[in-house]
Amino acid sequence: KLDGIVNNNISKYELARARALIFQSRGNYSKALAAIDSAAVEVPESDFDLNATRKIKMEILARMGHIDDAFQLFDEIIATNDSLKNVEVNARFDELRTRYEVEKHIAEKERNFHYFLFALGICLVLTLLLAGVFYYNRVIAIKNRKLYERIKEQDRLADELAELERTRRSEASAETSGSEPDETVETVGADAPGSEQKNLVMRLQEYLLSHDNLLDAEVNRDDIISALGTNKNTLTDAVKAVTGKSPMEYMRILKVEEARKQMDAHPELTIEAVAFSCGFNIPSTFYRMFRKQYGISPAEYRKMARAQEK
Repeated sequence: KLDGIVNNNISKYELARARALIFQSRGNYSKALAAIDSAAVEVPESDFDLNATRKIKMEILARMGHIDDAFQLFDEIIATNDSLKNVEVNARFDELRTRYEVEKHIAEKERNFHYFLFALGICLVLTLLLAGVFYYNRVIAIKNRKLYERIKEQDRLADELAELERTRRSEASAETSGSEPDETVETVGADAPGSEQKNLVMRLQEYLLSHDNLLDAEVNRDDIISALGTNKNTLTDAVKAVTGKSPMEYMRILKVEEARKQMDAHPELTIEAVAFSCGFNIPSTFYRMFRKQYGISPAEYRKMARAQEK
């Protein structure tokens, strides 16, 4: 009957194993032993199936009274189980190690990618900073050049005005010596508001710039008033009306301007040496007043002057 129901879906191993179980249940242990031996020959290459076959054979041998053979087979089953456990443990260990290596590789790739992004970000920030610094320096250079050109233009206009003033004085002096004074002109000149104040300020400037009086620390306000033949209030009013500054502020402006001219005339001197020679005992004070007056530092001014010379 068993042979009649066998189809292609049942292997020879399964068929022999089924026969052994049937013969065992009927008590026909010799045929059962032969059937299970036949199943052991047809067993697939799997220790699990082989151990299942051995268990059936061990039970058959025990019922046949072959205790020693049964125990020997039992030892083989135990050894195979231990081997199977070791194989399973090793397989799991290999799987875990493989998974660990894969995850480690993935984590390393992610870390390297993050490092790359970080380095790229740093490079972008540095590029932006360098571009910003370059742009800022360019803007500052353009501004300084314009300020330097404006200062030089003011110098040129001041020289032209001074030349015109000297010419006017020479002509006025010649007319005065060659003819009688015109009372009408004198009256108008005397009554013209600010004319005497301008003349007084011009005389003050000439006095300060002559004989290094501007740089002489011993020259005080009383000496200046005595030299100009005026008084304190008249001098203060005149300077305030013409320049908008007090006499002391005006003198400081002239000192800074003289220091700038000394920088142009003596490029071999340091800025600190020029500051000391012009009466600035503290260089930082000179730097602050120079920038306030011209909108550019002494170092930047000298740099622009050297660039213009080249």
